[in-house]
Amino acid sequence: MDRLKDLLGNRPLKGIFTALGLPEKIGGAVLDVLCSRGARLWNVEEEADKLRRTKERIRALLEDAEQRRFIDHDSVKLWLRELRAAAYDVDSLLDRLGTITAASRLAAAEQSRKRKRPWPSIELSPWRRWELDEKIAQINERLDNINRDRKRYRLQAGDGRRTAAQPTQRPRFLEAAAHRNERPIGRNEEKEQIVRALVSDNAGMDLPVVSIWGTAGIGKTALARLVHDDLEVENFFTDRIWVWLPDTCDVRTATKMIIEAVTSKKCELLSLDILQQRLHNHLRKRRFLLVIDNLWADGFQFWEFLRPSLTAGEKGSKVLITTQHERVSRMNSTILSIPLKPMEDEECWQILKVYALSGRSSRDQHDLESIGRSIAANCQGSPLAAKSLGVLLSDTHGDREQWKNILSEMRILEDDKSTNNILPSLQISYQHLPYHLKQCFAFCSVLPLGVEFEKDELVRLWIADGLVKSSGRRRVEMEAGRCFDELLWRSFFETSDTFPIRKFRVPSLMLELAQLVSKHESLTLGPDNSHIADHPEWIRYATILCPKDKPLAFDKIYHYENSRLLKLFPKTKLPSNQVPPELFSKLTCLRALDLSYTELDLLPDSIGFCIHLRYLNLRNTLIKTLPETVCNLFNLQTLDLRDCFWLMDLPEGMSRLVNMRHLCLHLDWDRVTAFRSMPSGIDKLLSLQTLSRFVTVSKDGGKCNITELKNLKIRGELCILNLEAATHSGAREANLSGKEYLHKLMLKWSDNTCKDEQQLDIENSERVLEALCAHSSLKHLRVDNYPGRKLPSWVEKLSSLDTLEIFSCPRLTQFSVEALRSLRNFRIRKCADLAVLPRGLCSLESLDCLEIHGTSNLRISAVDILPRNISQLTVSGCNALEEWCRQEGAERVQQIHDPRIQFSN
Repeated sequence: MDRLKDLLGNRPLKGIFTALGLPEKIGGAVLDVLCSRGARLWNVEEEADKLRRTKERIRALLEDAEQRRFIDHDSVKLWLRELRAAAYDVDSLLDRLGTITAASRLAAAEQSRKRKRPWPSIELSPWRRWELDEKIAQINERLDNINRDRKRYRLQAGDGRRTAAQPTQRPRFLEAAAHRNERPIGRNEEKEQIVRALVSDNAGMDLPVVSIWGTAGIGKTALARLVHDDLEVENFFTDRIWVWLPDTCDVRTATKMIIEAVTSKKCELLSLDILQQRLHNHLRKRRFLLVIDNLWADGFQFWEFLRPSLTAGEKGSKVLITTQHERVSRMNSTILSIPLKPMEDEECWQILKVYALSGRSSRDQHDLESIGRSIAANCQGSPLAAKSLGVLLSDTHGDREQWKNILSEMRILEDDKSTNNILPSLQISYQHLPYHLKQCFAFCSVLPLGVEFEKDELVRLWIADGLVKSSGRRRVEMEAGRCFDELLWRSFFETSDTFPIRKFRVPSLMLELAQLVSKHESLTLGPDNSHIADHPEWIRYATILCPKDKPLAFDKIYHYENSRLLKLFPKTKLPSNQVPPELFSKLTCLRALDLSYTELDLLPDSIGFCIHLRYLNLRNTLIKTLPETVCNLFNLQTLDLRDCFWLMDLPEGMSRLVNMRHLCLHLDWDRVTAFRSMPSGIDKLLSLQTLSRFVTVSKDGGKCNITELKNLKIRGELCILNLEAATHSGAREANLSGKEYLHKLMLKWSDNTCKDEQQLDIENSERVLEALCAHSSLKHLRVDNYPGRKLPSWVEKLSSLDTLEIFSCPRLTQFSVEALRSLRNFRIRKCADLAVLPRGLCSLESLDCLEIHGTSNLRISAVDILPRNISQLTVSGCNALEEWCRQEGAERVQQIHDPRIQFSN
């Protein structure tokens, strides 16, 4: 402060005070206040450091409060909510200051090269220092009040009853364990009834239907899966189809999902009539079992519209449905309806024992059996609860005292009338989670009932919200993935059978639990919910259920300025005019914004105000371009632009997004898009792991050149387009051979490239493809519109290759697949000059699926040219091959499980 007084000087100010008629004493006091404030402004970073240390103490106190689990005093609960809200505000303030500081450093580093400031909206100006100081002062005052209340309630760190030791870090097989097919226990009688009904001859009955109905968590899906996997059922039906329907599913969506389950391919058809005809054709001449899991529609109209598409199957085809509603079961079942009752206590004990006592000695099992049986009796017949508790008990390592504590806690919760009748066993499983897993699970309250999600999607949202931090040298995505697998293993999530990407759901009972524990921080707004929360300043996660036919009133959300996540769930496509620019100037604390699956075609410039934003999802929108202000989002980690088929360009300043980890540009590889080029400077995004698509330009094209891929550690999928613009040296410098975590690669030349007959272009393409040598760990390779005559030598060295696709390569004459011992799927399409099948094809014992289309010159040289183990053969537009399949190879083709041969005549 003395330094500041020296800088300002006393005399001029004293003269001003005298002129205003203020006594010297008062003037001196005002000067002291100004100097004190000025000193804080000068050292705002130092004040923030103090706040950062306070934040760590708050977190420790919150974690300690979680250890008590049973807090009855309403005033104490309120105090904890206030403390948690303050912790969020401290986090936002520190994040804002950290963003400004980091951006300023980068701006200073670039100042010598560029006159224009890279981040003008987030520099640490005097005005912004004043604003930050004001907020620090307000937060310190709040914390002082909270601290006084803490002393009044005598809340001291460590005075809560401690939980048992937290589960040790699970071994690396956790993910496999979480996804394993478990041996079912119980339900043998019900299973036998259903199997008998399904394999019986129901003469004269048109598409018999069997139903299983019962409450949530009672085991309907598990029983249906048990039936589906039964050996007798598998032998009786030629096809078994499984679909899970969301609760708001209409006939069109259901038909589309069944087609995708039948074909294992994404269906983009929109018309219900065409969808029904397509499904009818797919099911023709097949004796199928269709399992419809989670049927909610309780009106006759849904089934009456869906059923005609399913009647094309052969005699013996049947449908098995599961539902929570007796009315749905009664309306749809025609030969058998199974009301699923709660499991017996003995069956719950057997399930619990599998998880709780696995690997323990018989003596340990005997000592713990009486307590375990009492715990199982409190599961109220729910196999979900029994499994969840079994996993929890396994963490105690057979400690009898901890088992007794868990039983007593369940009895306490049974008497608690404020828990919305959620099973005590599930609450206990939640209460014993480590603090960070509790936060991750509570976050899932933003998901409406039945919504399916991808693992990566949820993991990236957790990271954006700061719920998971990196640990040592392990990537933060890996750390968050382990959290996900832990929750999956404990039955807080369940696996879906959705194609083509594996998805997950929160079981309905678990979702109720998530909504209960986060009810003061999470908000779901629907057409019928206009009530403003009692404490809007506490709301951190907001979900909007978009109405089907009503305009969406975004002004409802403006009350919740502290929201860290905003996610829309449109039942139908949401018009773009319902996303106003004011949204982003109001909700400046957002860390995650999801506007996916809407008709948004323009993102307002005001998005640049959301400097905390780490996750921006615009998937499957009509967006054409992004505003340049997106490049002000210094913290942005994930920009999801998948299935944005109208997107033409990315902003020029993308190189400023130095924290970007996932630039998701995936599109269906068979769709034509408007995307033209990549902005230069992609090579500066050294944290980038996901870059689904890359458009090549010539070296002097002023855009991103293929050499910028050199130092990027890309994972997952990469599609490189316009390879006719690449050079041999540039392709080699792209360093694909160094990208060991790249598992799916598409190399594509433009459609008109193969029309050019110049020998120079052919040779250049061959050299470019040879230089694009992929790492040997690659699992899926597709080469498209390649004008060359031969494949590069490195293809045969892909020892892990699972899928090889050679499409529209008209000059390709011959190649070998003999060394590809892991190859399971092989597809050839429109390769006009290919006269013989690849060398070594018949020796591939791993090959399961072979598809050949539009390759009319292909000849067959031997009867045994087809691998012995393939189960699916698809041939069309190949005259010579079709003739061989009809005559010489007819016996061999008949041995294939699923031959689909479309003869030209």
